[in-house]
Amino acid sequence: MHHRRRVTSTWGLPILVGALVATSACGGRSPDATPPAGPGERTAAAADKPAAPAPTKPARVAELRRLLLTTDDLGSDYTAQPPKDDTKDDDEAVSGCPAMERLDARMPGLQPVNQAEVRFMYGSDSGSVFGEELDSDSPAKLSTTLREMRDAFRACPSYTVTSGTTPVPITLAEAVVPELGDERYAFTAKFVGPGGASEVKQVAVRKGNILLHMSGSPGLVDKHLKKAFEKATAR
Repeated sequence: MHHRRRVTSTWGLPILVGALVATSACGGRSPDATPPAGPGERTAAAADKPAAPAPTKPARVAELRRLLLTTDDLGSDYTAQPPKDDTKDDDEAVSGCPAMERLDARMPGLQPVNQAEVRFMYGSDSGSVFGEELDSDSPAKLSTTLREMRDAFRACPSYTVTSGTTPVPITLAEAVVPELGDERYAFTAKFVGPGGASEVKQVAVRKGNILLHMSGSPGLVDKHLKKAFEKATAR
């Protein structure tokens, strides 16, 4: 079975070869080491009272955009990239894994009420790229989305994406993800594109009514995940 679709979200990054080929594993410095917090570093608010309950109503698009990372957060080595041209993805198909094909067909019903996204390039290397997307909906809806994606990725250690007439084999592997939010997953996707062998990492973390996706060069995703999560959930 070959199922063709148009991309409307970075959720499909490990599925769709256009986004995969545009992102390679050759960029990004190693993540900065973060020392463990000492016993005296816990804030008074955290120690003296329970955290406020997370919002359940969807956040507005304007708020989601405000919560995305910016070049001010990342530094002068990063530049924001223009939005992806989704119309180029109409002729892409996934095959070789029924679970991934079912997820692909389910995507229209899994779209959140509101979403915002941004992409960055590190330095002048077009392969050193990562993207961030924030989705907002009810916690139950976002939880369903996250679990369906995670389960499909787990069921598909390998499959094929065809862009036009070019088949590209993809290999997925589950990756370690920090204990952030209410639930989470992380996967790496390996493939061979026009520029040679590449690896892309995708991480999803949900907290309350916010679902954070990060995808791209593994070093950059690892380096900026915690910063992105803290900004996205500091409301």
